[in-house]
Amino acid sequence: MKYEELQRVEAAAKRPNLWSYVSIIGSKLLLDKAREVTVEERKRKLLEYIVRQADIHNDKIDRTLKVIEDALNGCGYELRRVKLKTISRGLIGGSETFGEIPFEVGLYFDPILNIPYIPGSTIKGAVRSATFDLLHREKLSAGRSDKEAGKEADDECIRIFGGRIGEDHSTGLVGFTDAYPIEKGEKGYLLYPDVMSPHYTDGTATELDVSPTPIIYLTIAPGTKFQFYLFFRRERGSGEKKRKLTIRDSQDSDLAETPVQDLTKLGILDLGLLYAFCRGVGAKTSVGYSRFEILSYETVR
Repeated sequence: MKYEELQRVEAAAKRPNLWSYVSIIGSKLLLDKAREVTVEERKRKLLEYIVRQADIHNDKIDRTLKVIEDALNGCGYELRRVKLKTISRGLIGGSETFGEIPFEVGLYFDPILNIPYIPGSTIKGAVRSATFDLLHREKLSAGRSDKEAGKEADDECIRIFGGRIGEDHSTGLVGFTDAYPIEKGEKGYLLYPDVMSPHYTDGTATELDVSPTPIIYLTIAPGTKFQFYLFFRRERGSGEKKRKLTIRDSQDSDLAETPVQDLTKLGILDLGLLYAFCRGVGAKTSVGYSRFEILSYETVR
């Protein structure tokens, strides 16, 4: 084996594929737990090892984002580039398989890029929900009943985001790519350990039977920066079935022609995106997890 090949092997050994590593070690821990062997200390060491090893390889991320951008441009979409950072610990995909076996709480994790990420479908769902809430509130303030406001807001969301599978407008006018980390967070970490202590089980009859059981798990470190793309077409369909996005620098539009830091010149979709990440995208947002700050929101020329 040549010296250069040895260097690559050594580098790969120092950067294990965390998905495979966690799956293998996690399965061993699960078997030991079934045999009533104590595994808590080894779980802690595994979590600490993952936190130390998790890293961002910017050349791979840059290439991936460039391929995505070029592909969307090639398909005729217009693009907005969004950069954001976590302002609290992120828990995206708590029921996913990565980390679930050893830690009981999962995380969305890309096995090829070896990093956590936020799926585009999660972003779209959060932005759609936030946009619906803003539209519903707007309709109520205009004097609509709650039922009327809900119906009108839902129709607007279907026009923009799609829905009603099988109908001509099931495909949305906008979409969102996966968000990938581009810079590590606080203290140079990409992942942070966390712990929760459930007090109640199915067998808990009274407060005297409460037995807190700490569960350690992985989260995305606060301060981690991500990037993704919002992509859209200005119109779809033809004739009576044509759907269009209203794009102008005004609050009564869908999208601003040019994103700016003036809320009066942003459309409902722009505001929905900002609102979604402000209130949280992911799990346990009601207790402060998965909150984000938008760093930049710009048109890709």
